[in-house]
Amino acid sequence: MLNINQKKIQLLDCTLRDGGYYTNWDFDENLVEQYFKTINNLPVEFIEIGYRSKPQQKYEGAFFYLPQYLLEFCKKQSSKKLVIILNEKEFSPDDVEEVLKPCAGMVYMVRLAVAPHRLKNALKIAEAVKKMGFLISLNLMYASKWKEDLYTSADLKNFQGILDYFYVVDSYGGMLPSEVTMTFNKLKESLSVDLGFHGHNNIEMALINSLTAMEAGASIIDATVCGMGRGAGNLKTELLLSLLHRKYKVPVDFDILNELVEEFLKLKEEHKWGTNLPYMLSGAFSLPQNTVLGRVKKRFFSLNSIVKEVSEETTPPPENCHFPVFTPVKQYQKALVVGGGNTPQEFSGAVREYLKHNPKICIIHSSSRNVNSFLDLPNHQFHCLSGKEILRLEKTLSPENYDKRFFLISSETGETIPADFSSKYKQFTKVLKKGHFQKKYELSTTAMAMDIADSLDVQEIMFTGYDGYAGQVTREQLELFEENQEIFDDAEEHGLTIFSLTPTMYKLSSKSIFSIL
Repeated sequence: MLNINQKKIQLLDCTLRDGGYYTNWDFDENLVEQYFKTINNLPVEFIEIGYRSKPQQKYEGAFFYLPQYLLEFCKKQSSKKLVIILNEKEFSPDDVEEVLKPCAGMVYMVRLAVAPHRLKNALKIAEAVKKMGFLISLNLMYASKWKEDLYTSADLKNFQGILDYFYVVDSYGGMLPSEVTMTFNKLKESLSVDLGFHGHNNIEMALINSLTAMEAGASIIDATVCGMGRGAGNLKTELLLSLLHRKYKVPVDFDILNELVEEFLKLKEEHKWGTNLPYMLSGAFSLPQNTVLGRVKKRFFSLNSIVKEVSEETTPPPENCHFPVFTPVKQYQKALVVGGGNTPQEFSGAVREYLKHNPKICIIHSSSRNVNSFLDLPNHQFHCLSGKEILRLEKTLSPENYDKRFFLISSETGETIPADFSSKYKQFTKVLKKGHFQKKYELSTTAMAMDIADSLDVQEIMFTGYDGYAGQVTREQLELFEENQEIFDDAEEHGLTIFSLTPTMYKLSSKSIFSIL
């Protein structure tokens, strides 16, 4: 425990838990041993080693489950007090004994990650944890969006006498120092319990907010090595220790700390955590990091539209509402859905030859990347308007290019279409009501393309440009691949005949474009 200006401050390093979001909670054993050896020799009171979790339907690593052998390993390696965290929404009070029994004698404190609307549910879990002899911390998330009545609510005050720590968790990394001070002052009026702060670094306020929290009454602060943590990451352990050493003479062995930092910098080079503009916007507007990054990297939405959507100043209805509803006047037996992969260009000659001889096949563009390959064909073409695809399409086509063969389709669930675009292209644009696919896969342009085909009464859908991903892929690419695969599977169950005309890594029936020429 650190004595800073007569205040007792404890530090908790949660690298193995928060850093696991980038490694699927798998860490090299040698790195873990070095981590424990280093932290053992630093002024850190607690080490949070990971989650205890129920089995999931996807792979997560050792520090997500903390099996007993790993708990024993951590206990043997560490001279610090060990901490674990539970995701409250996964558990009931009846689960507590079974989940925590292996932790007895090894884990000092259990933290509950809790959303504000689940305080009632968390209370009984906290009571059950406390009865088992563990210290208990309530980590209340989304602090930048807490409502005023939270501080005086009975749901919060019912934890009095149960908790050892109450944490302010800036989940979105968007709090300002004045907001941190206000939050701690209000909490001190409501709770007589040690307060903590867990800051994310979306707008690079994790350090100043943590220092402000200390000044405002926090007695425990979280940090991670190199700031490794979900999304934009956390307060850097080495940064906080450097500052505490300079200002308060806190003893720090910088040589061993530097050796550990160098190892984690190698991980950072691989996984590239840290803030960026989408994460900054998620912090500034208190939006989930995955939502913003997913829209930008997976949905290809523009940042301007995200800001416009969430800005409190935006009150007019979206431009999409001004477009008439898409009502098909023609039916097509077959459609070619064109994605954003390379194959439409690689097989351009064959695909174009096929379409020239089959002008009644309609073309549906789920991406604007390959529009140029099909411009001069006689086939009717439908373009899914979403995100950056709008800007890409505008650079490719001008209003003069349009005739009765081209249709721009906006989704009622999609982002707002820029006013300058809508004014130029209004006569060509329609709004597609959510159909079978968009109701299940909202914001997906593949789902939108499938709903367009469904509305046109298409029975046979061919694909090109759905190549899949080779080699190492990003999380967003993997999610998009898995989502598209689900849509393809759903389409077959929906009674549609679907197949790819060009090479694909999806589990999708194939017919070579050359076999049908």
